[in-house]
Amino acid sequence: MPTADPPEQPACDFFHVDCALTLRRIYVFFVLEVGSRYVHVLGTTTNPDGRWTTQQIRNLVMELAIEPMSSDFPSATGLASSRPPSMPSWLTWASRR
Repeated sequence: MPTADPPEQPACDFFHVDCALTLRRIYVFFVLEVGSRYVHVLGTTTNPDGRWTTQQIRNLVMELAIEPMSSDFPSATGLASSRPPSMPSWLTWASRR
């Protein structure tokens, strides 16, 4: 039985801002929900290592999953029926894998 592809995929990346006052480069980490074009700015740092990046993703997942799960929400595809409206469908799909 093939698994269904998620309705939208998240994309994450960094962009940088050069600060003229401190002469330092500041990195901004963000996640883009491609289907809805919603951007989550997760944080800024001058040293984006793996531990910091992983923690920012964990914080986003916890923030989006804080609402209680319920099957009372309508769904056109059936995939979104077990998530609150504010939780992205890719998060629900990823948690079932």
